[in-house]
Formats: sequence, C-alpha cells, structure tokens
Amino acid sequence: MKLIIAILREDRVEDTKEALETIGVRGVTFLYVTGRGQQKGRVSVRELGESLNRNMRMQLVGTWPGAGSLLHNDTEFAFGFLPKRMLIIVAYDEEVNRIVQAIVNSNQTGRHGDGKIFICPMISAMRVRTGELGDKALS
Repeated sequence: MKLIIAILREDRVEDTKEALETIGVRGVTFLYVTGRGQQKGRVSVRELGESLNRNMRMQLVGTWPGAGSLLHNDTEFAFGFLPKRMLIIVAYDEEVNRIVQAIVNSNQTGRHGDGKIFICPMISAMRVRTGELGDKALS
C-alpha cells in the first residue's frame, strides 16, 4: 500500500478528478492549502493566465490604484503563499504508477507551480465501519 500526496494548481482540480475517475480511482481527498515552492510565491501574469482569480485581482487592485491597467504579461507579483490543492490517495502498490501518470498528464503545463507528487509507504489502513485492516480496508 502507498500514500500518494500531490500538490496541484487550483485550476487543474476538475481535470484531475476526471482523469482519476476515468482510470477507476474511487477514494480521493482534496484539501485547500497554501504554500510556496521554487517560485517563492512569485507569479507573473503570463503564468497565471486565466487563473488570476477574483480574490488575487482584488488584492492587486487594492494595493495600488490603477493596478488593473498594470497587468502586463511580464508583470510579476509576490503573494508569499499561493493557493493550491492537495490530493491524497491511498492505493495498492500495483496501481501507483497508473495513478501518478494520470495526475501528471492532467496537471503538467510546463510552468512553475505545476506541483509535486510524493509517494510514501503505508504501514496499514483500517475501515472504521467494519474494522477491516490492510488491503481489505481499501476494497
């Protein structure tokens, strides 16, 4: 058994859900998180593209009068921590590669902030309702 943890762009969640449903993954948890990585919380308008959400726009416009007209493609902003989504899946060992590939295929844009995937060993799992342990708790 493995624990798959992925940190993803918020705007890629629906594509990720569809990709995982297509390959038959049933148990998935998505969390709202914030963080920063190699990009250090800096985002250019070009990188944000259409995902410059209303909340971020309001932060920018609230910072300087007329900021809306300053949003050129090369303009860069430092937000500190960026909104992301964390996906958590517990999977059978033989399913890990297929799941990871589906996550990569639905999230890879080639830009900073595409995310990270962590694969960790799981010692055990328990289904609370029945008390089943290990692989039986996943089926």
